[in-house]
Amino acid sequence: MRNLSSTLLATQKKATRRPYVKVQAVERVGGITRFNWSSLYEGDEAEYFHAAVCSGDGKLIRLRVDPADKKLYRQKA
Repeated sequence: MRNLSSTLLATQKKATRRPYVKVQAVERVGGITRFNWSSLYEGDEAEYFHAAVCSGDGKLIRLRVDPADKKLYRQKA
């Protein structure tokens, strides 16, 4: 497990209703080729900000922001 920086800890303690998650995906970092992304979902959700990560127990965690109400949703599978 990684520790949070003091900046992230302070932000985490603020009284906010809409957290902001920023993820950047690039194809090359330091000359190393990254994964090629492909779509696994073809539902009716509008395209908007989203992110995915694998947790330590091997589960997929998906975060997305709904463009209608700007709420953050989390799914774990």
